[in-house]
Amino acid sequence: MKPTSGTPHAQLALGVHHLNAAVNLGLAAAKIAVGLAAGSPSLVAHGVENAADLLSNVLAWVGQRIALRPPDEDHHYGHGNAEALTAVGIGVIILVGGLGVAFGAATGRMAGGDAESPQGLALALAVAALSAIACEALARYDARAAAALSSPILKALARDKRSDALTSLIVMAGISGTYLGLDLAETVIAVGVGLWICAIGGRSISEGLDILMDRVPDIALREQLRASACAVAGVEAVDEVRIHPLGTVCRVEMEISVAGGLSVSEGHHIAHEVEDSITRSHGRIVQVAVHVNPA
Repeated sequence: MKPTSGTPHAQLALGVHHLNAAVNLGLAAAKIAVGLAAGSPSLVAHGVENAADLLSNVLAWVGQRIALRPPDEDHHYGHGNAEALTAVGIGVIILVGGLGVAFGAATGRMAGGDAESPQGLALALAVAALSAIACEALARYDARAAAALSSPILKALARDKRSDALTSLIVMAGISGTYLGLDLAETVIAVGVGLWICAIGGRSISEGLDILMDRVPDIALREQLRASACAVAGVEAVDEVRIHPLGTVCRVEMEISVAGGLSVSEGHHIAHEVEDSITRSHGRIVQVAVHVNPA
């Protein structure tokens, strides 16, 4: 198992990080500039939040680079769990952001419509709407890449962008709600969305911790691996299957039984056939260690 930054999967993952950083930078610049020109403090605040999101992007990029490192003298199974640790960190950032949204709305610190003119209001609303659309589109792109690579980091980034899309909707409500005299409704909605963002962050934290605690991602996978091994000629039984998550991939340890009269060489050959069968049929399995017992 030697993941490197030159593989197609690695290039896709790093490309997602670059795209997220570029979008956050563009949104931050647009919101701060338009918010200042239109007199909308909520839009300026959201732009500052996008600028702070660059921290998540840097954290995710660093975590991905570490996870791609191959095994070495003191990391015998590679560095894949750096993905899970990074996902926990991003989840904490999302959780804190959600608490900030809910607290700010409940205490009146997330006020909206202070635009100085109808033209300024329209411009601020347009930028907030564009932000909501861009963030949701990026969240879906991140989610597809996360599913393709089974990446905890990219899942966390997808949730981060979805929380940004939800916050953009709150900013739109904040800008227009004050003009319509709907302050209370705006506050209730903002608190609810803030708590929803907290739940999104909590999910990333939970999934990252599951990997760090060796929780098997698919409980049906053990029986699938057992069936793959049993299909190999010479395997009498599968005595034990253990799955060890390593970030986006897994290592499997398995004990099989073969006929007691076989030579060591023949048992060794069967073990290799089992390893090859499993890695061919299960893309997430990158290492298989097979122990051979006499039947």
